[in-house]
Amino acid sequence: MKKLNVTLAILVAAVMAGNAQTVTSDIVGYQSTTILPGLNAVGISLLNADTIKGSASGATSTSVQISGQTNIGSLLTADESYYIEVYSGVSKGDRFDVDVPATIASASSNIVIKVSSPNNTSLFTSSVIASSDIVALRKHITIEQVKNSLVSGSGSWVGNNSSSSADQIQILDPIAQSFTIYYLRADGTTWRGNLTGTAPQNKAPIAPGKGVLINKKGSQMNLSIVGSVRNNDFAMPYYAGLDLKAPPIPKGFSPASLGATAANGWTGNNSVASADQIQILNSATQAFTTYNLRTDGITWRGNLTSTTPQTAVDIINSDSAYLVTRRNSNLDGVLTNPLPQN
Repeated sequence: MKKLNVTLAILVAAVMAGNAQTVTSDIVGYQSTTILPGLNAVGISLLNADTIKGSASGATSTSVQISGQTNIGSLLTADESYYIEVYSGVSKGDRFDVDVPATIASASSNIVIKVSSPNNTSLFTSSVIASSDIVALRKHITIEQVKNSLVSGSGSWVGNNSSSSADQIQILDPIAQSFTIYYLRADGTTWRGNLTGTAPQNKAPIAPGKGVLINKKGSQMNLSIVGSVRNNDFAMPYYAGLDLKAPPIPKGFSPASLGATAANGWTGNNSVASADQIQILNSATQAFTTYNLRTDGITWRGNLTSTTPQTAVDIINSDSAYLVTRRNSNLDGVLTNPLPQN
């Protein structure tokens, strides 16, 4: 059974020098997920804490400057991966990967952007971020972080120098239309990838909104991931073909709440093979349920739900990944966050 618990924002009232002050914290929570033997479609909807969050003072074609900062590079760890998320302005909801070595070398108020990263949600240019736009910088969730979220006494990860006998975390590249399969080595610590040679991949990022497939070789285990809750809209580009998505906030989603309609660029057809699809994995049965958009461009049906509309049903769990098959790309999609924003 999967569940996600969220501790809502805490309001603390204090009286100081006769004045009442209200202090608010970020929304934080933990995601508890049971991983069964076989394939598991897992979505991580929580965030690592912000390294910094502040106002931009300008941007170039490869970097953004943050007001009040003198050496952002000193805040970074060289072997970690980071990204920025834009919280206001024309690019609100967009995310861009950080060139960590270049940012450390800059030793300035500049965050250098990895402009060619496939995780970027739009093309980075000097006009993407304007002065006074709010930008957050934070670490990516990594494969190592997921591994270390194992609940003590709840099972174990299986390592093996043969990838087919080891536990795997699989990440889909929707542009290349291929999976990178990361597997745990026999030492129980090191991760390698089938496309990355012998270099350790412990710090490989799991970008926001990307789901993973965990292929569990041994008995079940429980994971518990702690993090902050996003309070921002979320850029959600879709590429033609197959993609593995995850909820950006800890709530269930229906096709309707995803905005999955013809008006938003989705393709409907009464033939499942010709329609855009959402596929949900049942880890217990190792079978997918396929939902498709109908010709009317609004109604969704499932192959296991007969003619009953599934349009407003939360078919996507808050901590589950889901496969999307698109006939056409739509790189400008933005999911409006229903939670309070700041």
